[in-house]
Amino acid sequence: MNALQLVQPRSFSTVRVPIPNLGAGDTERMLIRTASVAMCGSDVAFFAGNKRHRSYPLPAGAPIHECVGQVVESRADRFRDGDWVVAIPEGDQGLAEFFVAQAAKAVPLPPGLAGCDACCLIQPLSTVINAVDRLGEVEGRSVAVVGLGSMGLLLCWLLQKRGAGPILGIDPLVDRCRAAGRLGATRTWPLRSIELVHASRQDPSVWEAPEICIEAVGHQMDTLNDCLELVRKRGTVVAFGVPDHPVYTIEYETFFRKNLHLVAVVTPEWSQYLAQARDLLLSHRSELEVLITHRFPIGAAQQAFTLYERHADGVLKVILDASCWETTAE
Repeated sequence: MNALQLVQPRSFSTVRVPIPNLGAGDTERMLIRTASVAMCGSDVAFFAGNKRHRSYPLPAGAPIHECVGQVVESRADRFRDGDWVVAIPEGDQGLAEFFVAQAAKAVPLPPGLAGCDACCLIQPLSTVINAVDRLGEVEGRSVAVVGLGSMGLLLCWLLQKRGAGPILGIDPLVDRCRAAGRLGATRTWPLRSIELVHASRQDPSVWEAPEICIEAVGHQMDTLNDCLELVRKRGTVVAFGVPDHPVYTIEYETFFRKNLHLVAVVTPEWSQYLAQARDLLLSHRSELEVLITHRFPIGAAQQAFTLYERHADGVLKVILDASCWETTAE
């Protein structure tokens, strides 16, 4: 089969590799033909070479985990050959014609959504639902979201649906702030979070500290500390953004003196939350599809990743079309 391989940072090659086999004793696993994949901000760190523990080349197909495809062979009772699914590939190896996924990390799609590339939004939406659930009842609670990429925008949207408010969005990119306003944010600041910290120190009236502050940037340490300062006393900081480093330096005295809660929200119970996200997308598809700003053939993955890394051309969510690959699974 064809696959893309990240042979070194910022450089993909097309390679031919064997189609994955399901072993004779395998249960609860499936072989899936890839139809569409979406890029996540957490994938860009691998593309850019920022994961210090990883060596190149990466395994063929890495690093993509937001995938829609059709089951070719199933060893799971819940799925049949021919089913359309959203599934998380083993090894995050979705940049390939076929991938293997565990049934517990997949959800079936109804006939009306067969092949729908917008269903790639189901996986990231499932993590957002999990994060908001971890906060308990949010109705009437003030929330700030630091980082208004696609995940931050999904957070604004779901928080608004759950009745939170005011919802405050912080991001240096003006187009993202505008998108947040359309998706539920009450007010936005087109600033880096550290700039807002300094502005609030100079003039406290600039910022009314919220009860909850969600860090939705990740991949560096500074914005988590900004959230510790921007949230109110006895408030909650949510660590949503993915880390690239095993050890973080946090401003512990700020955390201690303000009696704060720090909540990590990684990895939901996939089967439960993927199903919830599918049903939510079914109900609000037209609202959520606006997050998809760019579509490319899968062979243009390098161009798409570069666009995403540079935050160029108003990019929010990128879909890669894998239908150009036509290998037969035998």
